[in-house]
Amino acid sequence: MAEIEDYSWLTGPEAASLLTEFAEQEAPALQLLGRLRKVLSPERSRLLVEQLTLRRRATVKFGTLAKHLFFTDLGLQQSTDRWIAHYKASRLPQTEKVLDFCCGIGGDLLAFAEQSPTSGWDNSPEVACLAIANLKVANLSSGSEVQIGNVEEQTPDPGEIWHLDPDRRVEGRRSSQIQWHSPGPEVVDRWLELAPQGILKLAPAAVVPKPWQCQAELEWISRDRECRQLVVWFGNLACSPGTQRATILKKSNEKDSSATPHTFQGNPEVAAPCARDLLQYVYEFDPAIRAASLSGAFAVENELAALAPGSAYFTSDRAVDHPLLSCFEVIDHLPLRIGPLKNHLQSLGIGRLEIKKRGVKIDPEQLRKQLKLRGNNAATLLLGQIGPREVAILAKRHTPKPYAIG
Repeated sequence: MAEIEDYSWLTGPEAASLLTEFAEQEAPALQLLGRLRKVLSPERSRLLVEQLTLRRRATVKFGTLAKHLFFTDLGLQQSTDRWIAHYKASRLPQTEKVLDFCCGIGGDLLAFAEQSPTSGWDNSPEVACLAIANLKVANLSSGSEVQIGNVEEQTPDPGEIWHLDPDRRVEGRRSSQIQWHSPGPEVVDRWLELAPQGILKLAPAAVVPKPWQCQAELEWISRDRECRQLVVWFGNLACSPGTQRATILKKSNEKDSSATPHTFQGNPEVAAPCARDLLQYVYEFDPAIRAASLSGAFAVENELAALAPGSAYFTSDRAVDHPLLSCFEVIDHLPLRIGPLKNHLQSLGIGRLEIKKRGVKIDPEQLRKQLKLRGNNAATLLLGQIGPREVAILAKRHTPKPYAIG
């Protein structure tokens, strides 16, 4: 089993030379492992090969910076990606010190440290070692640090901003119930009494206690059509206490950590109106809107109607362009029956078909086989309900006009 000395070696010059040498090689991991074991211990060989694999996987979260950073498998899974971390940091005042509790390998830590003195804390000496190395890689170690200690025993000072990413895998089981997180809600409440400016990172499905909902702002953040995290903003960091917000981040490129945020704030109690008929356009909301329970409020503000009570598909007679929407122009619709649907698609020469479903029990890939598609045309098939009826809506994606940043 790897010791702290092995992790220190991994972040040192000897390992750096080997990581550079093997980074561009596409040899199987077992082959690399065999070659390295001739000159290194089994643990250091394993750490090196694992690091090469993790860096390739990490490009999804960290872009081109990933090839220089250090990870653990769990640390990469739990880390905030580069673009979301940068967005979160952009909401903070740049003059205040930030305490990043349970900092892990440093996804959020690096973004905070770019603009403010930051002190990371983690219980694991090995993970803290990698976070320290990542600060050095990003040239941020002069004003920030990482400390090792029991996070639950730490106490922020008044005026300090704290960020917490609690462990959701206590006793080996992953949970979205915050009472099973470590640190738990009792620690958060204690910190809030002393230092009210706090940020809590949670899973999108987490249930936030009612007292926190009243005093904080809840923001669900998505990127690349996936809702990545729920952020609870406390104190002066909450733009609108007691509200819920859905935000999508549109990154510009893999090298730049900035991303353009588009956001919607609304009341989750607002219900969407139901449509009497299918109109010219159908919409699917971004996962952040759904996770924040803002489908009704978003629909009302944009004059959209649900195709059925509780439906994830909405309709209108005009095209609405918004980054939190996917818009489809209706070509045709028919009952969700395989035979007529297959004949109709074949008559239109549709050989390439994007299949999406909401609220119907059907396997899209099994349906694709049954449809026996052929032809040169392309379309999108939306499977859902109009009122009580299950339908197949044949449509094409609507190309949105440029949207004003906001």
